Amino acid sequence: MPILQEASVLPLITLLSMRSTERLPVAESADGPDMELINELRRAITRLARAQRAERQRDMRALPLSLLSVLSILERLGPMTASQIAALEGVRKPSITRALADLEAQGLVKRGVLPTDARRMVIQITPRGIKSVRESRGILNEWYAERLSQLSAEDIAAINRAVGALSRLADHAVLPVTNKARARAIE
Repeated sequence: MPILQEASVLPLITLLSMRSTERLPVAESADGPDMELINELRRAITRLARAQRAERQRDMRALPLSLLSVLSILERLGPMTASQIAALEGVRKPSITRALADLEAQGLVKRGVLPTDARRMVIQITPRGIKSVRESRGILNEWYAERLSQLSAEDIAAINRAVGALSRLADHAVLPVTNKARARAIE
């Protein structure tokens, strides 16, 4: 397993550890958004996402992200129709149908009828599917733990302080879409 080079995380660590007074606010500055901050954040997150994807591809136990995403929805929200899953994933039903066929062939989901309408099929995660989700998450958790162990206590503290803000940033990007999809899925 390749070791993360310190230089590849330094821009993110530096960015995350800066006090808010050390850089212009992103939304409000005399010249508009702080493009340096935006570019550094985008580059750091993109490199981290690529590294995660590469790690997932190296480990044969890890599910592909598209399948893991479907299983995670079912684990978190419970049984639902293929159309509901497609709406939550933001994809067309044929894409979900292929993913579900693959998951069903592996024994990770099972189909049943909707109790209130026997004409509609509902998809449910199996115990094996739950185990697979946890194992796939565990692979990345181990990967992060190894990389974090190479950082200084100061860098870890900076990341710890930034996690909430990064989560809120992600939530602002995803929640409006997810809420619309949930509304469509419930209809």
